[in-house]
Amino acid sequence: MGLALVVGIELIHLGSGTVRLTPDEVAHALLGRPEQPWHEDIVVGLRLPRGLVAITAGAMLGAAGAMLQAVTRNALADPGLLGISSGAALAIVLAASWGGGGMSVGSPWAPLVATGGAVVVGAVVFWLGWRQTGSAAGGGTDVMVLNGLMITASVSALISVILTLDGSVFGTVLRWLVGTLHATAWQDWDRLWPWAVVGLVAVAASLRAVTVLWAGAEVATTVGVEISRARMVVFAAAAVLSAGAVCAVGAIAFVGLVAAHLVRPLVGSHPVRLLPMAAVAGALLLLGADTIANVLSFAVPDGGIAARASLPTGAVTALVGGPLLLALVLKETR
Repeated sequence: MGLALVVGIELIHLGSGTVRLTPDEVAHALLGRPEQPWHEDIVVGLRLPRGLVAITAGAMLGAAGAMLQAVTRNALADPGLLGISSGAALAIVLAASWGGGGMSVGSPWAPLVATGGAVVVGAVVFWLGWRQTGSAAGGGTDVMVLNGLMITASVSALISVILTLDGSVFGTVLRWLVGTLHATAWQDWDRLWPWAVVGLVAVAASLRAVTVLWAGAEVATTVGVEISRARMVVFAAAAVLSAGAVCAVGAIAFVGLVAAHLVRPLVGSHPVRLLPMAAVAGALLLLGADTIANVLSFAVPDGGIAARASLPTGAVTALVGGPLLLALVLKETR
């Protein structure tokens, strides 16, 4: 059902834009039998890589969010709120600033740089938890979420300072900071899919740790799992997933938070069932948000297509995720 929805939304996504195409015209273009010769250039050459990147990056964020929520046993945990996404963005901003703008969106080193930043920020979250509680496991889950929120705010402020001091890199890193799929091309897909494979391996390697930690500290101790090491393994896997997605689409918020909540009532909370469905939900969320952003970008007439500003996909996810985050906070408070 979820995969059918992904295909259906992708057909709409491929048909939206400057030239609007019907699902039937899109299907013919994908099958190599376009009704007009330029249909294939538009669908396959321009729009298909954007859709594939949205689906893959959304799935990576959804899986990362589900993993973090299962491990921390906290409904508010996600890569953005725990500082992982902002750590990846900070690393890219620093690399662009120190390298004189050489760290471009298409740099093959961007995923490695972003992963390094995400891992460092995750380590800081653990260290603060250990300092505050004296627990080698990184502190209580509520403490980790609060630390992540604090670090996210601090990292965002630091990014603002860097861009103020070195405005020359603003254009280079704007895509990562805002979160958009505008101008996504096949080169972006070629860089993302190997990282998605690495993320899949990381998820498979950490699935046992996720399941044991989700079951609780007592179960982990009973089966001989060291909690601190298991948590670090899961955080590293989530960092790999999040960093790869951030490199492709920017620091888009709330996808990792919302995806697991959408499917948890349907499949339950067990990680073996939740993780794949959260990945599908993440793909649906990001693809749907990009479709809405694309449609709205062309809904309001302006001075011309060339001068038209593209609505960032991150703005759409924030409009949806912000109220949901408030509702979750109120629910947790009650």
